[in-house]
Amino acid sequence: MKNTAELNILFQKYLIQNCSPEEVKQLLDYFGTAQADQEWLELAIEKILDEQLDDAAELAIQEKLDIGFQQILTKRNEAAKKQVSQLRLQYTKWAIAASLFLVVGMALFHFIKSPEKNIQLVHHSELKPGADRARLTLADGTVIDLEQAANGKLSNKEGTTVTKTADGRLVYDTKTGKNENDRVAYHTLVTPRGGQYKIILPDGSAAWLNAASSLRFPTYFAGKERRVELRGEGYFEVKKNATQPFVVTASGQEVTVLGTHFNINAYQESNTIKTTLLEGAVRISKGNSNCLLAPGEAAYLNNGNNKIAILKNVDTDAAIAWKDGRFSFDETNIKDAMQQIARWYDVDIVYDGDFSNVELTGVISRGTNAEQVLKLFKGMHQIDYIIKGRSITIIPYKRP
Repeated sequence: MKNTAELNILFQKYLIQNCSPEEVKQLLDYFGTAQADQEWLELAIEKILDEQLDDAAELAIQEKLDIGFQQILTKRNEAAKKQVSQLRLQYTKWAIAASLFLVVGMALFHFIKSPEKNIQLVHHSELKPGADRARLTLADGTVIDLEQAANGKLSNKEGTTVTKTADGRLVYDTKTGKNENDRVAYHTLVTPRGGQYKIILPDGSAAWLNAASSLRFPTYFAGKERRVELRGEGYFEVKKNATQPFVVTASGQEVTVLGTHFNINAYQESNTIKTTLLEGAVRISKGNSNCLLAPGEAAYLNNGNNKIAILKNVDTDAAIAWKDGRFSFDETNIKDAMQQIARWYDVDIVYDGDFSNVELTGVISRGTNAEQVLKLFKGMHQIDYIIKGRSITIIPYKRP
């Protein structure tokens, strides 16, 4: 466990049933050690319940919590054995911790499911997570809303068939026999805030677009290069073709590859383009600056002076966490983190106070509602928030 902030986040994720098996194991490991802080756990339970349940329910909560503890403690051994079996834990300390977590989980579950009207959670259901949403603009100007379009063939023009699949992908299939003299048509895929999409390009390469991004590409790749234009953020798995390099342009930067996996973050509000390489090799260039990346490296290109800085041994999983359905923060400046929140949940962020030194750490599912994400941040005791419509105001945290 890195620090108390991370422990806070994992514990709150556990309470809203959003922990992965690995994260549950982390918590069990911690609470099974001599360093485990039982007083902290009790305070954390009290704090979460105070935040998630209204004041009128306080007495009933306390009574039910007491009953829950009494009931579970009488069956501690049985509960521990059951939890050990489910998680395949190999050490007694995990079993002891598991019984403690089972107490909290059962108590909170009981409160949430209670039919009593004065015990309820307050949700902002309008701040739901993003989904597979995008618009495709064809060469003739036709715009297709991919969220509304039925699965199946969307277009079949100039020898290129465009199909929307049931699993939320856009697939291009271009007939063979084309040559450099054939007219090249261009399509553009655009994701809104709160949207993402995956596309299989005409050469078989795959691209994932993050929220508020776009990709312009030809309906078939002619000539000596396979060139596409990215705005925002995209992850690419390029099909190898030694005779026809794949080139991604983003804000003037060019990434040239033969066949590889990489991520480009090039949102216009940032002055830096970040390119992270997972597999293969890429060449990055802009103006007179250029560099080669090896797997596990990331290039930061400053748009102001075109200088490139290379970081080695980066966390590549964190770089593509968005593609895999996660937010991944590791001492991330709050404004950078909240920018991701704004794009994914299509909300506006306002700051009321100085948060220049606030950093966030944790891994959170992008399938979680925005308010639950904010509660996890609040649990780090650095910020609080006010939700009004689709606007979120970040305010300083005040201890109760």
